[in-house]
Amino acid sequence: MAAVNAPAGASAGPYSRAMQRAALDANTDAFDVLVIGGGATGAGIVLDAAVRGYRAALLERDDFGAGTSSASSKLIHGGVRYLAQGRIGLVREALRERAVLRRNAPALVRPLDLIVPTVGLFSRLKYRVGLGIYDLLAGSGAFHGIGRLTPAAVRAAVPNLAEPYCGSAFRYRDGQFDDTALLIATLRSAVDAGAVVV
Repeated sequence: MAAVNAPAGASAGPYSRAMQRAALDANTDAFDVLVIGGGATGAGIVLDAAVRGYRAALLERDDFGAGTSSASSKLIHGGVRYLAQGRIGLVREALRERAVLRRNAPALVRPLDLIVPTVGLFSRLKYRVGLGIYDLLAGSGAFHGIGRLTPAAVRAAVPNLAEPYCGSAFRYRDGQFDDTALLIATLRSAVDAGAVVV
């Protein structure tokens, strides 16, 4: 994925819908790639096509990101839950993509602490090993910070947690991102690479 340009204020200049519509109307050549839909997937496709030198256009009926992309969890996670299923390849791929996003859009991605309550010795061992493997697989792209929390730290962090889960817990870090800002930055980068985005 190409690096994305951080959004800079109000929609103006070459990024405005009016300017992009004028560019579309003035076009006399056929496009190599036409993307229908201005959500996360469409934005990524039009950017990829434009940076590869294709004449690309994206058409969106509503606001950019108004469909499925508007329901994002805003998490950039590496697929920790897939470790329990033994899907190491999928976890590696997700962690690699998370590292790419952190490198390409560092202003839009931040660490997010997550707490996993444990009940009993087996649960503690399972999470210690699993989260340790997760952190190891992440390598240099990790939001390092796995640690065990005492019952007092768990109660302080999550005061309304149900009693059976108020024992020890593990904290680990994953990522959170500004999905709307990333979408707009991706679309702007596509325009900068020569795409028409309406």
